[in-house]
Amino acid sequence: MPQLRPQDLAPKIQHTNLNPDATRRDIERLCKECVRYGFDAAVVNPIWVRDAKRLLRGTEVKVCAVVNIPLGGSTTLAKVVEVRNAVAMGCDEVDFMIAVGYLKSGMIEVFREDTEAMVEAAEGRVVKAILEFALLTEDELRTAARVCEESGVHYLKNSSGWGKGGHATVEVVRAMRSVAGPNMRIKASAGIRDYRTAAALVEAGADLLGTSAGVQIVTGAAAESGDQTY
Repeated sequence: MPQLRPQDLAPKIQHTNLNPDATRRDIERLCKECVRYGFDAAVVNPIWVRDAKRLLRGTEVKVCAVVNIPLGGSTTLAKVVEVRNAVAMGCDEVDFMIAVGYLKSGMIEVFREDTEAMVEAAEGRVVKAILEFALLTEDELRTAARVCEESGVHYLKNSSGWGKGGHATVEVVRAMRSVAGPNMRIKASAGIRDYRTAAALVEAGADLLGTSAGVQIVTGAAAESGDQTY
């Protein structure tokens, strides 16, 4: 496989700002960077979906809304309402935290119903399930992957970057790839701060990268110390 160049990674990067203190100006900057560097999507909290959609109108950059992070403790109804609201505001994709508690309690059918509800609420848009990989046993990972695939989820994602899900590593990506069905894709996130790490994750099987350090990755600039780990 030819060595990936930094610019080759840009279409795989979902450029992210989920900081609780992010301002409208920060979101404007995020969207401008997405357009300038050719990133795949701008990933934002639901309150910024409408603004991001307006800022990216007429471009090929997608808007991805993130739901139910970092604790994964919202009820199914609450999440459905949030997803539907994000869809109504124009989001193109949804990343949602799985109900880790249901999974670890062995409540598999309830877990399935919750997951199916997220896919249905997204109304055909791309849906990514955030697994919080570091919290799961191997059996739980396999179960989560199977249920997500059967429920119509498009991507498995290793971590929210905020909770106990851990950082993306080559080993994590390979583990997710090993349990993912043939039609499922992998999004790596958390701790992706530089070109070397990003390239290694893609070569290990990641289809997308979620990171707030997209500009640094494709330009080789030093990451800002205040950036989140996502």
